[in-house]
Amino acid sequence: MSHKKRLPDGAGHTIQYGRFNDTWTKLRVFDLHDYERVVFLDSDMIVMQNMDELMQLELPKDWIAAAHTCACNPYKSYFYPEDCTPATCGHTAVETPTSPPPEIKPDSPRAHGLLNSGLVVLTPSRELFTSLSDYFANYTDLSKFRDQELLAEYFQGKWKPLNWYYNALKHLRILHKNLWNDGEIRCMHYTRKKPWHERVGEPGTGGEYEEVNRWWWERFARVEEELKDSGDEDALELLQSAVAAPL
Repeated sequence: MSHKKRLPDGAGHTIQYGRFNDTWTKLRVFDLHDYERVVFLDSDMIVMQNMDELMQLELPKDWIAAAHTCACNPYKSYFYPEDCTPATCGHTAVETPTSPPPEIKPDSPRAHGLLNSGLVVLTPSRELFTSLSDYFANYTDLSKFRDQELLAEYFQGKWKPLNWYYNALKHLRILHKNLWNDGEIRCMHYTRKKPWHERVGEPGTGGEYEEVNRWWWERFARVEEELKDSGDEDALELLQSAVAAPL
């Protein structure tokens, strides 16, 4: 799988989007056929509560499970389709933090069929990986939403929606306040600007996401202390090199 990923710049050209250069590598999880069940997580997520039930989730053959993406397009990004609005967003249909996600029906808004690939539950197999690889090899539109758009298309009619709290997109806290509850989150997803790019509590940092960014830094601090106690200076240096330096 060696496609180069580029995004249109709005003027008929293409621009490299380096942040997503490796996003297609996640498709390799479908080839982990030695395992009966895989729950894939993006690296910009932290587990807040036990999610072992996903290992036992019933899935028909060659199905996946994932949470809806947020289709509200609050920043009016040009690469969102016109039908991605708050009214069509799958999360808008969720009334309370514990309400189930909307079913995907033939008459559902198209956006209800869009998933976020930060967390994907799957049953790997050689056959599924081969089929998905063939689909990818003939996939012509590698722009917009990268791997998650491909997965939504390939698994159309074959993916089970999960509750938002298994993939708690950071911006849902602001855009879907009726849905959000800190105590319900199983897995927190730091979309867009990452918490490790700036220290919380410093002037001009965090903004409306300072509280959720603090959760990440609390976990970082615990790992940092463990490495200090272990005396593993190389591992400690590597860890500290990946985050914003303290002022």
